[in-house]
Amino acid sequence: MRSFRLKHWRRRGSYYALDPSFLDVADAEQSGALPSPLSQQAVTEPVCNSSLTYSMDTDDSSFGKTLLLLWLSYGLAKKEGRAFFIDDSQWVYGRYTSYFAPPPSQGCSPPPPHQVLPCPHQAKHLVVSADTASWTFGLSFHEEFVQQRRYGTEKYQHIYDLARAGYEDLFKLIGEDAVYAQSRIAGMKEDAASHGGSVVGMQIRRGDQHPLEYQFSRDYLPLERYATGARSLFRTLLNRGEPAHANGDLADFSAVLEYIHSPLLLASDDPDVFALPELSQAAAPFTVQKAQERIQLATKAALDRSSPVAPIREPGSAYVKHVDENSGWEGGFYGALFRSLGNPKATSGSSTLERLSSLSDPGTGNDGRASEQAMRVRELVGRAYLLDLAVLGESDGIVCAVSSAACRVLGVMLGWQAVVDNRWMNVDDSRPWSWNGAR
Repeated sequence: MRSFRLKHWRRRGSYYALDPSFLDVADAEQSGALPSPLSQQAVTEPVCNSSLTYSMDTDDSSFGKTLLLLWLSYGLAKKEGRAFFIDDSQWVYGRYTSYFAPPPSQGCSPPPPHQVLPCPHQAKHLVVSADTASWTFGLSFHEEFVQQRRYGTEKYQHIYDLARAGYEDLFKLIGEDAVYAQSRIAGMKEDAASHGGSVVGMQIRRGDQHPLEYQFSRDYLPLERYATGARSLFRTLLNRGEPAHANGDLADFSAVLEYIHSPLLLASDDPDVFALPELSQAAAPFTVQKAQERIQLATKAALDRSSPVAPIREPGSAYVKHVDENSGWEGGFYGALFRSLGNPKATSGSSTLERLSSLSDPGTGNDGRASEQAMRVRELVGRAYLLDLAVLGESDGIVCAVSSAACRVLGVMLGWQAVVDNRWMNVDDSRPWSWNGAR
C-alpha cells in the first residue's frame, strides 16, 4: 500500500499549499463529523491511503488530448505516491482495455466514489477529467513544474517527465494490433538500415483543428512546410551519422542515392492528403508511404469506387429518385462526424457537417448511451489512430504541428533527447513542446 507524503508538501509552493480549513471526506467519516454511508463496496484489498483517478470523458472526442491527460495524471500520481486508477465508464471510445493492457496493479483497492474529489489537491483521493483538468493542471501546476529560468523546451522538462512516465507504463497495445505494430516497426527499421538511412515521420492534422500560427488560423499549414521539414530532418540525421554514416559523408554520392530511399512515413486524419501532388512533389526525392495500412479511413470517393450507388430513375421520366449516398471520412477528423458514427440518421443522404451537428443526440440510443454499432465504428477509428502513433513514435524524427494533440503525444513517445536535439520538429509558429501547445 502506498503512503501519502504530506510532509513533503509543506515545503512546496502554492500548488502544494495546505488549506487548514479543509477536512477530507475519509477523515470526516472516521472522526464522526460525517456519517459513514450505509452501504460499503466489497473489497478484496484494503482501500488505498491516497489515489488519483483519471475519468475518461464522455464529451471530449480527442483521443490525443485524452492520452496526454491520462499520462500526465499517471505521472503526477506516481510522483506523489498516489495509487492510480482509470474510470472508463463514460468514455466515448469505449473501454480502455479494448486498446491497452490494464494499468499496473496498485496493491490496494480504489476508494468509495463519495470520497473522490476534484479539488483541493491535498485531498487524499483526487479525480481528474477533461472538465476538471484546469484545476489539477492549471496555473499553479505550471508555476510548480515549469522551470522559468530555462529557455524553450527545457523549461517544460519536469512536465514532460510526468507525461513520459505515463507513456512508458501505460502505452501497451494489445492483440493483433500490437503484433502488427511490432512487425511494421521492425520492417521500417530494416528498410532504413538497408539504405544506410533513418526513418522520418510526418503527422498532418486537418479537420476541425487549425494551426496556432495566425496566418493560417482559419485554414491549414501548407503541405510543403511539412515536406521541407522532413527533408531537413533527413539531412540532419545523415550529417549526424544516424544510424550508419559515422562521418556524415555527404560527398559519397552513392550513399546519398541510397539514403533517399529511406522511409518517409505519413499519418493524417485526412485520407485525401496521401494522394495530393503538392505533398509528393514537395517531399521529392523521398517517397511518402503510409505509417500503417492495417486500418484505413475511407473517403466518399473511395467508397464510391468500391461500392458505387446507382441512381434510381422512373421509366420514361427525367426525375431521379433520391437515394442514399456513400458517406466517407471527408477532410479530416471532426467531432460532430465522430459522434455521428453508427447513427443511421447521420449516414443517409448528403453527408454535411451542418446536418451532423444538427443531430440532437448523434450515435446514441434512447437511454443516451452510444449504440453497439456506434461503439464498434468508434473503436476502429481509435485503433487506427493508435497504430499511427505506435509506428510514428519509433521514428528517428517527427515533423508535425504542435496545435495537434497527436503532435505533442509523438513528442513524448519520441523521447526527451530527441526533442532537445530537434528531431521532434514543430512547423506551427515555432513553439517548443508543451503538453497543451502553449508557449
